[in-house]
Amino acid sequence: MLQLMYAQETAAVYKDALRIIENSPTYKKLGIEAYTTAIKTTSFANQAYAFWLDDQTLTFKDRDFENYFGELYIPIEIPPFKELRTKRRAKHLFVVTETEHNKFAIEILVFKRKRRGKYPKFYQGKSYSFLFRKEADNSVKLIHNMEVVNN
Repeated sequence: MLQLMYAQETAAVYKDALRIIENSPTYKKLGIEAYTTAIKTTSFANQAYAFWLDDQTLTFKDRDFENYFGELYIPIEIPPFKELRTKRRAKHLFVVTETEHNKFAIEILVFKRKRRGKYPKFYQGKSYSFLFRKEADNSVKLIHNMEVVNN
């Protein structure tokens, strides 16, 4: 059986990633004034597959996406990411994945009305995903970002 390495990061690592997102052209284009962070995670494998479809030069250790159909995912809670929540409700929801081989993703979900920081089971609309790599010195580097249309 394939054993994958999952991890959670510290609040400082997530804060660095959020700072990178806040300084991105996507964040500015969306005109985000306030956001909330989700309590539960989303699937790293499904996010990684979307990144791989967008740019097949991206590599993910222990992942073969040639015959991938998605995974049934049970969300987990990552307390350090939840700690970064400044608002309980907002029109923009940031959702993180677990870390796999020093890579994690943060996805921005956009709503018309303010929502609680809870990942919806069936999200309809555009989302924006950012793939990060944690370096040996605990710094964070943005590897790739993309716009996803969910229908």
